[in-house]
Amino acid sequence: MRSEMRAFLEATPPDIITAASARICEHLTHSQHLLLDVKTIALYAAAGSEISLSGLHDLLPSIQLAYPLCLPHCQLSFHLVTRPEQLTPSMSGIPEPDPLKHEAVSLADIDLILCPGLAFGMDGSRLGQGGGYYDRALEHFTGTTCGVTMAKQIAPWIPHGDHDIHMDYLASETGILATKSLRE
Repeated sequence: MRSEMRAFLEATPPDIITAASARICEHLTHSQHLLLDVKTIALYAAAGSEISLSGLHDLLPSIQLAYPLCLPHCQLSFHLVTRPEQLTPSMSGIPEPDPLKHEAVSLADIDLILCPGLAFGMDGSRLGQGGGYYDRALEHFTGTTCGVTMAKQIAPWIPHGDHDIHMDYLASETGILATKSLRE
């Protein structure tokens, strides 16, 4: 399924990704139930053909935005960033915060994490890139999780293990969807 979703994303024209990114940012901005009492959101910097959430900087000026920094042993730390242009490419090419310039924020201080993924199930299951970074970071997270994806990457069910963390919501260009696990 990973190779199938990677092929889909690679074949998707950049203007389609850009338009979907803008629509998703708008949906997130207008989602009152998702943003209720939210002060800090962890998001990610798009790499390759991922959905870009950089528009949230302008759309949500009163909310703090934190980006992940990849650490050894597949761990993530999150750092407050005021503009996406402040991120610098890591050795793998993914834009990341500079821990010397961007203040770290603990998971306990993050209200909402917007997660990338290759595919998502309607039950909130998530198929990531395979490194387990987000599963490890979300293991002790008590806030709200939202997978960010294109609608064609959402399936009725995707393979997942017991250690995989499920999303509370899915955000796509068609809107915000509460997952089955949240509705039950």
